[in-house]
Amino acid sequence: MRRSQRGVSLVEVLVAVVIFALGMLGAGGLIMSSLRSGQLSANASTAIALARDYGEIMQTTPPAVVSTGVAGNNAFTVDTLTSIPSSAPKDCKANSCTPTEMVNFSTYEWMKRVTTALPGGRAVVCRDATVKDSASGLYQWACDNDGTMMVVKFGWAAKTGAAGTGDEILSATESGVVRPKMVVTLFGNQTDFVTP
Repeated sequence: MRRSQRGVSLVEVLVAVVIFALGMLGAGGLIMSSLRSGQLSANASTAIALARDYGEIMQTTPPAVVSTGVAGNNAFTVDTLTSIPSSAPKDCKANSCTPTEMVNFSTYEWMKRVTTALPGGRAVVCRDATVKDSASGLYQWACDNDGTMMVVKFGWAAKTGAAGTGDEILSATESGVVRPKMVVTLFGNQTDFVTP
């Protein structure tokens, strides 16, 4: 008996190429999604470490050193978008400092770390009883300066939203969907450490 030899037709080759191309597109999408997820995890870990560091700065500062500002804000209430001084305060690593100078230096150093450790990083530290917008249920940059909860709100540049939503852009405004990506409570009751 003789078996018939059949060659591979052009149609079969084209079908195989199309199936292979679709598989590669799917794998590429999976790889991109994995990279985005890894970047988000790395930035979230950095933000948590920064929040812990700021909490330690607050807890190690004696209450007598913290001055109260406008609307009951304390010296630790900052927004890296607007609060970073144009010139560095007295360097307390190289010089002896008063407790107030030490707080100013530590806060300044922390704010600079936020802007360098997170891509396009922003942090707002404040007292806030309502961290979410009541209408949308999403995080907001604005603080109500109410309650005893001291929180730090983090945002960074990342393409996480749908195309054209602007979610990858940080802004001082509450327009559109530009929101903090993470909110961390520094400690349960700030009155234990800082006079509000």
